[in-house]
Amino acid sequence: MRISYLFNSSLPSINPGSLQVIKTCESLSKFSNQVFLISPNTGLKVNIKKFYGLKKSPKILKVKYFKKFPQGINYYLFSLISIFYGVFFKTDIYITRNLFTLFLLNLMNKKSIAEIHHDLSNEGRIVKFLYNNFKILNSKNTLKVIAITNSVKKYLIKEQKVDQKKIYVIPSASGIKSKFVNFKIKKSYKIGYFGSFEKSKGSDFIIKLSNLDHKNKYYMFGGNTNEVKKLNKKKKSNNLIIEKYIPYKYLGKFISKMDVLLMPSNKNILRSLGGVGNIAKFTSPLKLFDYLASGKLIISSKLKVFEEIITNNKDCIMINNLDPHKWLKKIKGLNKKVNKINKIKKNAYLLSKKYSYDNRAKLILKNL
Repeated sequence: MRISYLFNSSLPSINPGSLQVIKTCESLSKFSNQVFLISPNTGLKVNIKKFYGLKKSPKILKVKYFKKFPQGINYYLFSLISIFYGVFFKTDIYITRNLFTLFLLNLMNKKSIAEIHHDLSNEGRIVKFLYNNFKILNSKNTLKVIAITNSVKKYLIKEQKVDQKKIYVIPSASGIKSKFVNFKIKKSYKIGYFGSFEKSKGSDFIIKLSNLDHKNKYYMFGGNTNEVKKLNKKKKSNNLIIEKYIPYKYLGKFISKMDVLLMPSNKNILRSLGGVGNIAKFTSPLKLFDYLASGKLIISSKLKVFEEIITNNKDCIMINNLDPHKWLKKIKGLNKKVNKINKIKKNAYLLSKKYSYDNRAKLILKNL
């Protein structure tokens, strides 16, 4: 079976969506005859395989005519041309996260799988019109609709009237492999955050927390050079180190040096990369699954969508606000609850085995 994944974004990039797509394609290539990943000719000027630490790379085709992120008319043109490339490769099944591409695939009578990660609020007027007036996701050519969370599934059923039998909830995953290490009492802990520096995902909050906590060392990894400079201007203490995004190949090594991992998120407004939209109801953040796989203690905001995966006091510690004083209180109490913390850490580590990219690929291909 030949699969073409049609991806409208940049490769490689610091965009978590790009990471998820390339790692999913890597695993798909283990279980099918041939996988093609078709994207615009954009992205960082580095080796894709090395940047993501791929062991088995899919066949990657960058469409040379699109040297910038496809916007405006190019958005629609890329969708069409990427399908033509898929036809040239004699594709059996297409996969896409792009709703206009999916519309064209249905129009051309091509078998496809749709990956849906959010509602239609970020889509343009044409896409909104098409999906509000035509039953594209219910088409016989749309073999599966993959919802990244149960919240997305509920939205699709209620708002888009998608047949629930077609919807499969397949969350994100992690490619990190690490050994479990017990939590130990220390005078000072290394507390880390890995991910977007978007304000709603906690960058300013961690600066406030580190300003209050002069005992422990804080680390933030993510974003680009300009974002690092802006955040460094905001911090007041020397116990916070802010660095750029780490290529996925090296992420596990850096996470392994931490004692505690933070996932502070605004439960009302959570922006995607670029500060657009609101994904608070729908998100399945990649860092959550990498955190689980690391076997480290996770302290997280309490979001309903996070609770689809993790459970407070079972495999993480959840806090129902972004009050840095309350987060600091939890951190200060870690030394008093070492046995409990190790149980939480172990549960998280064991839970992560369910969320590998290989398992994700198997679920995508199941019953096709």
